[in-house]
Amino acid sequence: MVDLVCRPQEVTVEWMNQALVEASCLDAGAVTGLSFELIGTGKMGDNARFTLEYEGEPGSAPATVIGKFPAEDETARAMAAGGGAYYNEVMFYREFAPRTSMQTPTIYAAEVSGDRTEFILLMEDLAPAQPGSNLVGESREHTRTVLAEAAKLAATFYGEADLGARDYVMAPARDDGGAFGQALMEDSWPRFVERFGKGLTPECIAFGERFASSYSLFVSRNRGVRTIAHADLRSENVLFGKDSATIVDWQTVSEGSALTDAAYFLGGSVDVVDRRAWEKDLVGEYRGWLAEEGVELSFEQCWEQYREQAMHGILITVLGATFSAPAERSDRMFLAMIQRHLQHCVDLDAGAFIG
Repeated sequence: MVDLVCRPQEVTVEWMNQALVEASCLDAGAVTGLSFELIGTGKMGDNARFTLEYEGEPGSAPATVIGKFPAEDETARAMAAGGGAYYNEVMFYREFAPRTSMQTPTIYAAEVSGDRTEFILLMEDLAPAQPGSNLVGESREHTRTVLAEAAKLAATFYGEADLGARDYVMAPARDDGGAFGQALMEDSWPRFVERFGKGLTPECIAFGERFASSYSLFVSRNRGVRTIAHADLRSENVLFGKDSATIVDWQTVSEGSALTDAAYFLGGSVDVVDRRAWEKDLVGEYRGWLAEEGVELSFEQCWEQYREQAMHGILITVLGATFSAPAERSDRMFLAMIQRHLQHCVDLDAGAFIG
Protein backbone atom coordinates (compact mmCIF):
# COMPACT_ATOMS: atom_id res chain seq x y z
CA MET A 1 0.00 0.00 0.00
CA VAL A 2 1.46 3.34 -1.07
CA ASP A 3 1.03 6.61 0.80
CA LEU A 4 -1.81 8.84 -0.30
CA VAL A 5 -0.60 11.76 -2.43
CA CYS A 6 -3.24 14.14 -3.73
CA ARG A 7 -1.54 16.52 -6.15
CA PRO A 8 0.64 15.79 -9.20
CA GLN A 9 3.51 17.82 -7.75
CA GLU A 10 3.50 15.61 -4.64
CA VAL A 11 4.39 12.48 -6.62
CA THR A 12 8.07 11.67 -6.05
CA VAL A 13 10.43 9.24 -7.71
CA GLU A 14 10.37 7.13 -4.53
CA TRP A 15 6.57 7.04 -4.48
CA MET A 16 6.39 6.06 -8.15
CA ASN A 17 8.92 3.28 -7.64
CA GLN A 18 6.94 1.84 -4.75
CA ALA A 19 3.66 2.03 -6.67
CA LEU A 20 5.04 0.21 -9.71
CA VAL A 21 6.82 -2.42 -7.63
CA GLU A 22 3.70 -3.14 -5.59
CA ALA A 23 1.70 -3.38 -8.83
CA SER A 24 4.18 -6.05 -10.01
CA CYS A 25 5.14 -4.20 -13.15
CA LEU A 26 8.68 -3.14 -12.16
CA ASP A 27 10.80 -6.21 -11.43
CA ALA A 28 14.20 -4.69 -12.14
CA GLY A 29 15.60 -1.25 -12.66
CA ALA A 30 14.21 1.82 -10.96
CA VAL A 31 12.54 5.12 -11.75
CA THR A 32 15.14 7.88 -11.61
CA GLY A 33 13.15 10.81 -12.89
CA LEU A 34 9.65 11.94 -13.74
CA SER A 35 7.80 14.90 -15.15
CA PHE A 36 4.11 15.59 -15.66
CA GLU A 37 1.65 17.60 -17.70
CA LEU A 38 -2.01 18.18 -16.94
CA ILE A 39 -4.41 16.66 -19.45
CA GLY A 40 -8.16 16.49 -20.07
CA THR A 41 -11.08 18.77 -19.32
CA GLY A 42 -12.72 16.99 -16.37
CA LYS A 43 -14.33 19.09 -13.66
CA MET A 44 -14.66 16.54 -10.85
CA GLY A 45 -10.97 15.63 -10.83
CA ASP A 46 -7.63 16.56 -12.37
CA ASN A 47 -5.60 14.25 -14.61
CA ALA A 48 -1.87 14.30 -15.26
CA ARG A 49 0.36 12.29 -17.59
CA PHE A 50 3.69 11.31 -15.99
CA THR A 51 6.70 10.58 -18.18
CA LEU A 52 9.14 8.26 -16.42
CA GLU A 53 12.89 7.79 -16.68
CA TYR A 54 14.53 4.53 -15.59
CA GLU A 55 17.96 3.18 -14.79
CA GLY A 56 18.75 -0.47 -15.27
CA GLU A 57 16.37 -2.73 -17.17
CA PRO A 58 12.74 -1.72 -16.52
CA GLY A 59 11.34 -4.63 -18.51
CA SER A 60 7.64 -4.11 -19.15
CA ALA A 61 7.34 -1.11 -16.83
CA PRO A 62 5.39 1.74 -18.48
CA ALA A 63 7.10 4.74 -20.07
CA THR A 64 4.13 6.95 -19.14
CA VAL A 65 1.28 6.62 -16.65
CA ILE A 66 -1.83 8.64 -15.84
CA GLY A 67 -2.56 10.02 -12.39
CA LYS A 68 -6.05 11.09 -11.37
CA PHE A 69 -6.36 13.49 -8.42
CA PRO A 70 -8.99 15.58 -6.61
CA ALA A 71 -10.03 18.73 -8.45
CA GLU A 72 -7.97 21.82 -7.70
CA ASP A 73 -11.20 23.85 -7.81
CA GLU A 74 -12.44 23.86 -4.22
CA THR A 75 -16.15 23.93 -5.12
CA ALA A 76 -15.84 21.02 -7.55
CA ARG A 77 -13.70 19.08 -5.08
CA ALA A 78 -16.17 19.56 -2.23
CA MET A 79 -19.11 18.54 -4.43
CA ALA A 80 -17.36 15.44 -5.77
CA ALA A 81 -16.11 14.31 -2.37
CA GLY A 82 -19.42 15.05 -0.68
CA GLY A 83 -21.25 12.94 -3.23
CA GLY A 84 -18.84 10.05 -2.75
CA ALA A 85 -17.42 10.29 -6.27
CA TYR A 86 -13.78 9.79 -5.28
CA TYR A 87 -14.49 6.88 -2.95
CA ASN A 88 -16.86 5.25 -5.45
CA GLU A 89 -14.28 5.26 -8.22
CA VAL A 90 -11.46 3.89 -6.08
CA MET A 91 -13.70 1.11 -4.80
CA PHE A 92 -14.90 0.24 -8.30
CA TYR A 93 -11.33 -0.32 -9.42
CA ARG A 94 -10.49 -2.27 -6.26
CA GLU A 95 -13.58 -4.47 -6.07
CA PHE A 96 -15.46 -4.62 -9.36
CA ALA A 97 -12.99 -4.01 -12.22
CA PRO A 98 -11.00 -7.24 -11.56
CA ARG A 99 -14.22 -9.27 -11.84
CA THR A 100 -15.43 -8.12 -15.26
CA SER A 101 -14.05 -8.62 -18.75
CA MET A 102 -15.21 -5.12 -19.69
CA GLN A 103 -12.21 -3.16 -20.92
CA THR A 104 -11.00 -0.80 -18.17
CA PRO A 105 -7.53 0.67 -17.56
CA THR A 106 -4.89 -1.29 -15.67
CA ILE A 107 -4.60 0.26 -12.21
CA TYR A 108 -1.22 0.58 -10.47
CA ALA A 109 -2.44 2.33 -7.31
CA ALA A 110 -5.86 3.21 -5.90
CA GLU A 111 -5.98 5.00 -2.55
CA VAL A 112 -8.60 7.15 -0.80
CA SER A 113 -8.54 9.02 2.52
CA GLY A 114 -10.63 7.94 5.49
CA ASP A 115 -12.91 10.96 5.09
CA ARG A 116 -13.18 10.26 1.34
CA THR A 117 -12.16 13.79 0.34
CA GLU A 118 -8.75 12.91 -1.14
CA PHE A 119 -7.67 10.12 -3.48
CA ILE A 120 -5.25 9.02 -6.14
CA LEU A 121 -5.59 6.64 -9.04
CA LEU A 122 -2.46 5.70 -10.95
CA MET A 123 -3.35 3.94 -14.16
CA GLU A 124 -2.18 2.80 -17.53
CA ASP A 125 -1.72 5.43 -20.23
CA LEU A 126 -3.83 4.28 -23.16
CA ALA A 127 -2.47 6.82 -25.67
CA PRO A 128 -2.85 7.05 -28.63
CA ALA A 129 -6.45 6.12 -27.76
CA GLN A 130 -8.55 9.27 -27.49
CA PRO A 131 -11.82 10.16 -25.76
CA GLY A 132 -14.87 10.82 -27.86
CA SER A 133 -16.79 14.09 -27.86
CA ASN A 134 -20.41 14.57 -26.89
CA LEU A 135 -20.49 17.57 -29.20
CA VAL A 136 -20.19 15.18 -32.15
CA GLY A 137 -22.53 12.24 -32.64
CA GLU A 138 -20.74 8.90 -32.44
CA SER A 139 -20.29 6.59 -35.41
CA ARG A 140 -22.13 3.30 -35.61
CA GLU A 141 -18.81 1.45 -35.32
CA HIS A 142 -17.88 3.24 -32.10
CA THR A 143 -21.38 2.78 -30.72
CA ARG A 144 -21.33 -0.96 -31.35
CA THR A 145 -17.93 -1.28 -29.67
CA VAL A 146 -19.12 0.58 -26.57
CA LEU A 147 -22.36 -1.41 -26.32
CA ALA A 148 -20.43 -4.68 -26.56
CA GLU A 149 -18.35 -3.56 -23.56
CA ALA A 150 -21.45 -2.42 -21.66
CA ALA A 151 -22.98 -5.87 -22.12
CA LYS A 152 -19.96 -7.46 -20.43
CA LEU A 153 -20.40 -5.26 -17.35
CA ALA A 154 -24.15 -5.79 -17.15
CA ALA A 155 -23.78 -9.56 -17.48
CA THR A 156 -21.00 -9.86 -14.90
CA PHE A 157 -23.12 -8.56 -12.03
CA TYR A 158 -26.56 -9.52 -13.32
CA GLY A 159 -28.76 -10.68 -10.47
CA GLU A 160 -26.03 -10.42 -7.83
CA ALA A 161 -27.62 -9.96 -4.41
CA ASP A 162 -27.15 -6.79 -2.35
CA LEU A 163 -25.41 -4.69 -5.02
CA GLY A 164 -27.18 -1.58 -3.77
CA ALA A 165 -26.19 -2.29 -0.18
CA ARG A 166 -22.54 -1.51 -0.94
CA ASP A 167 -21.77 2.04 0.11
CA TYR A 168 -19.88 2.78 -3.10
CA VAL A 169 -22.79 1.81 -5.36
CA MET A 170 -25.42 4.46 -5.92
CA ALA A 171 -28.97 3.24 -5.31
CA PRO A 172 -31.18 6.36 -5.44
CA ALA A 173 -34.31 4.80 -3.96
CA ARG A 174 -32.51 2.74 -1.32
CA ASP A 175 -33.35 4.78 1.78
CA ASP A 176 -36.26 7.07 1.02
CA GLY A 177 -37.99 5.76 -2.08
CA GLY A 178 -36.45 8.56 -4.13
CA ALA A 179 -37.91 11.41 -2.06
CA PHE A 180 -34.61 13.31 -1.80
CA GLY A 181 -33.95 12.97 -5.52
CA GLN A 182 -37.51 14.06 -6.24
CA ALA A 183 -37.00 17.29 -4.30
CA LEU A 184 -33.64 17.83 -5.99
CA MET A 185 -35.07 17.37 -9.47
CA GLU A 186 -38.05 19.64 -8.78
CA ASP A 187 -35.64 22.32 -7.59
CA SER A 188 -33.12 21.82 -10.41
CA TRP A 189 -35.40 21.51 -13.43
CA PRO A 190 -36.73 25.13 -13.48
CA ARG A 191 -33.20 26.50 -13.16
CA PHE A 192 -32.00 24.13 -15.88
CA VAL A 193 -34.76 25.35 -18.22
CA GLU A 194 -33.90 28.96 -17.47
CA ARG A 195 -30.32 28.23 -18.57
CA PHE A 196 -30.95 25.90 -21.53
CA GLY A 197 -34.63 26.20 -22.42
CA LYS A 198 -34.11 28.35 -25.52
CA GLY A 199 -32.55 25.32 -27.19
CA LEU A 200 -35.43 22.95 -26.39
CA THR A 201 -38.77 22.35 -28.09
CA PRO A 202 -41.99 22.84 -26.09
CA GLU A 203 -42.65 19.10 -26.34
CA CYS A 204 -39.27 18.28 -24.84
CA ILE A 205 -39.63 20.86 -22.06
CA ALA A 206 -43.02 19.37 -21.21
CA PHE A 207 -41.51 15.89 -20.97
CA GLY A 208 -38.68 17.14 -18.77
CA GLU A 209 -41.17 18.77 -16.42
CA ARG A 210 -43.18 15.55 -16.31
CA PHE A 211 -40.07 13.55 -15.46
CA ALA A 212 -38.96 16.01 -12.78
CA SER A 213 -42.33 15.76 -11.05
CA SER A 214 -42.35 11.94 -11.30
CA TYR A 215 -38.71 11.16 -10.56
CA SER A 216 -39.46 9.06 -7.47
CA LEU A 217 -41.68 6.78 -9.55
CA PHE A 218 -38.86 6.23 -12.03
CA VAL A 219 -36.20 5.30 -9.45
CA SER A 220 -38.46 3.27 -7.18
CA ARG A 221 -39.95 1.00 -9.88
CA ASN A 222 -36.95 -1.38 -9.77
CA ARG A 223 -38.65 -3.85 -12.06
CA GLY A 224 -36.57 -6.74 -13.30
CA VAL A 225 -33.18 -8.10 -12.30
CA ARG A 226 -30.62 -5.51 -11.24
CA THR A 227 -26.96 -5.20 -12.12
CA ILE A 228 -24.10 -2.68 -12.04
CA ALA A 229 -24.15 0.29 -14.42
CA HIS A 230 -21.47 2.85 -15.17
CA ALA A 231 -24.39 5.33 -15.23
CA ASP A 232 -22.49 8.05 -17.12
CA LEU A 233 -21.42 6.01 -20.13
CA ARG A 234 -21.00 8.66 -22.79
CA SER A 235 -18.45 9.46 -25.49
CA GLU A 236 -16.16 11.53 -23.29
CA ASN A 237 -15.86 8.72 -20.74
CA VAL A 238 -14.60 6.29 -23.37
CA LEU A 239 -11.08 6.04 -24.79
CA PHE A 240 -11.34 4.81 -28.36
CA GLY A 241 -8.50 2.82 -29.89
CA LYS A 242 -8.33 1.41 -33.39
CA ASP A 243 -10.75 -1.44 -32.61
CA SER A 244 -11.36 -0.95 -28.91
CA ALA A 245 -13.23 1.08 -26.31
CA THR A 246 -11.85 1.41 -22.78
CA ILE A 247 -14.31 2.73 -20.21
CA VAL A 248 -13.09 5.30 -17.66
CA ASP A 249 -14.48 7.72 -15.02
CA TRP A 250 -16.29 5.40 -12.62
CA GLN A 251 -17.49 8.02 -10.14
CA THR A 252 -21.19 7.27 -10.65
CA VAL A 253 -21.21 3.45 -10.46
CA SER A 254 -24.83 2.52 -9.73
CA GLU A 255 -27.32 -0.27 -9.33
CA GLY A 256 -29.41 -0.33 -12.48
CA SER A 257 -31.04 -2.19 -15.33
CA ALA A 258 -29.11 -4.32 -17.79
CA LEU A 259 -30.08 -1.68 -20.39
CA THR A 260 -29.20 1.49 -18.40
CA ASP A 261 -25.81 2.09 -20.00
CA ALA A 262 -26.94 1.09 -23.49
CA ALA A 263 -29.91 3.46 -23.38
CA TYR A 264 -27.81 6.30 -21.99
CA PHE A 265 -25.09 5.97 -24.61
CA LEU A 266 -27.47 5.69 -27.54
CA GLY A 267 -29.66 8.49 -26.20
CA GLY A 268 -26.93 11.02 -25.41
CA SER A 269 -23.88 10.23 -27.55
CA VAL A 270 -25.54 9.51 -30.91
CA ASP A 271 -27.27 12.11 -33.08
CA VAL A 272 -31.04 11.80 -33.07
CA VAL A 273 -31.38 10.85 -36.74
CA ASP A 274 -28.75 8.12 -36.44
CA ARG A 275 -30.15 6.84 -33.16
CA ARG A 276 -33.63 6.49 -34.69
CA ALA A 277 -32.18 4.57 -37.62
CA TRP A 278 -29.90 2.28 -35.61
CA GLU A 279 -31.50 1.65 -32.22
CA LYS A 280 -33.65 -1.40 -32.89
CA ASP A 281 -30.82 -3.20 -34.67
CA LEU A 282 -28.34 -2.25 -31.96
CA VAL A 283 -30.62 -3.28 -29.11
CA GLY A 284 -30.98 -6.61 -30.89
CA GLU A 285 -27.19 -6.93 -31.11
CA TYR A 286 -26.89 -5.92 -27.46
CA ARG A 287 -29.29 -8.75 -26.57
CA GLY A 288 -26.94 -11.11 -28.41
CA TRP A 289 -23.89 -9.83 -26.55
CA LEU A 290 -25.69 -10.35 -23.23
CA ALA A 291 -26.51 -13.91 -24.30
CA GLU A 292 -22.85 -14.56 -25.13
CA GLU A 293 -22.07 -13.56 -21.53
CA GLY A 294 -24.75 -15.87 -20.12
CA VAL A 295 -27.73 -13.51 -19.70
CA GLU A 296 -30.77 -14.55 -21.72
CA LEU A 297 -33.38 -11.86 -22.32
CA SER A 298 -35.94 -11.66 -25.11
CA PHE A 299 -35.83 -8.75 -27.51
CA GLU A 300 -39.13 -7.55 -26.04
CA GLN A 301 -37.62 -7.50 -22.52
CA CYS A 302 -34.58 -5.60 -23.75
CA TRP A 303 -36.66 -3.11 -25.70
CA GLU A 304 -38.96 -2.39 -22.76
CA GLN A 305 -36.01 -1.76 -20.44
CA TYR A 306 -34.30 0.33 -23.12
CA ARG A 307 -37.39 2.55 -23.45
CA GLU A 308 -37.72 3.01 -19.71
CA GLN A 309 -34.01 3.69 -19.13
CA ALA A 310 -34.03 6.46 -21.73
CA MET A 311 -35.12 8.68 -18.82
CA HIS A 312 -31.85 8.06 -16.97
CA GLY A 313 -30.19 10.51 -19.35
CA ILE A 314 -32.39 13.38 -18.18
CA LEU A 315 -31.38 12.81 -14.57
CA ILE A 316 -27.63 12.72 -15.22
CA THR A 317 -27.62 15.69 -17.60
CA VAL A 318 -29.78 17.98 -15.47
CA LEU A 319 -27.88 17.29 -12.27
CA GLY A 320 -24.52 17.43 -14.02
CA ALA A 321 -25.29 20.90 -15.38
CA THR A 322 -26.90 22.12 -12.16
CA PHE A 323 -23.82 21.35 -10.11
CA SER A 324 -21.30 22.67 -12.63
CA ALA A 325 -20.29 26.27 -13.10
CA PRO A 326 -21.30 27.64 -16.52
CA ALA A 327 -18.57 27.37 -19.15
CA GLU A 328 -18.76 27.73 -22.91
CA ARG A 329 -17.81 24.20 -23.92
CA SER A 330 -19.55 22.31 -21.14
CA ASP A 331 -22.75 24.32 -21.69
CA ARG A 332 -22.73 23.35 -25.36
CA MET A 333 -22.23 19.73 -24.33
CA PHE A 334 -25.07 19.76 -21.79
CA LEU A 335 -27.41 21.34 -24.34
CA ALA A 336 -26.55 18.78 -27.01
CA MET A 337 -27.06 15.95 -24.56
CA ILE A 338 -30.37 17.13 -23.11
CA GLN A 339 -31.75 17.75 -26.61
CA ARG A 340 -30.91 14.17 -27.52
CA HIS A 341 -32.07 12.59 -24.25
CA LEU A 342 -35.42 14.38 -24.16
CA GLN A 343 -36.13 13.59 -27.80
CA HIS A 344 -35.16 9.98 -27.07
CA CYS A 345 -37.82 9.84 -24.34
CA VAL A 346 -40.45 11.48 -26.54
CA ASP A 347 -39.71 9.15 -29.47
CA LEU A 348 -39.98 6.02 -27.29
CA ASP A 349 -42.96 7.19 -25.19
CA ALA A 350 -40.86 6.61 -22.08
CA GLY A 351 -43.45 8.53 -20.06
CA ALA A 352 -45.67 5.45 -20.16
CA PHE A 353 -43.50 4.02 -17.38
CA ILE A 354 -44.16 6.86 -14.95
CA GLY A 355 -47.93 7.22 -15.47
